[in-house]
Amino acid sequence: MITEHVYKVLEDEGVVSIVTQNSETGAHVVNTWNSYITITEDYHILIPAGRMFTTEKNLGGDNRILLTFGSRNVMGKFSLGTGFLVEGVGQFTSEGALFESMKQRFEWIRALLIVTPKEVTQTL
Repeated sequence: MITEHVYKVLEDEGVVSIVTQNSETGAHVVNTWNSYITITEDYHILIPAGRMFTTEKNLGGDNRILLTFGSRNVMGKFSLGTGFLVEGVGQFTSEGALFESMKQRFEWIRALLIVTPKEVTQTL
């Protein structure tokens, strides 16, 4: 599911889009940086959150989440440049070993977004 190609893209700085939704306002999008992403040994995607209040609220009602990220410098399916779409579920936490580990890297975080991927698709 999460291939070496995904890791190569995340090693190159770029923007990650995080999409959640709610029944009142529809889709909500926030961004972070590729370099902020950590993938655990069991393939959970960890994203430090300084704000992301609407994202957190949305996940409380509908835990489905989409992530997109890419790199112009990593070979894609047909040419240089590739990207990925991650479909999964997300949850926020502000305690525990994963949070504390990320807090050491990013002193500014107030919470940790944990994404459990269900499907990872190469888009380019």
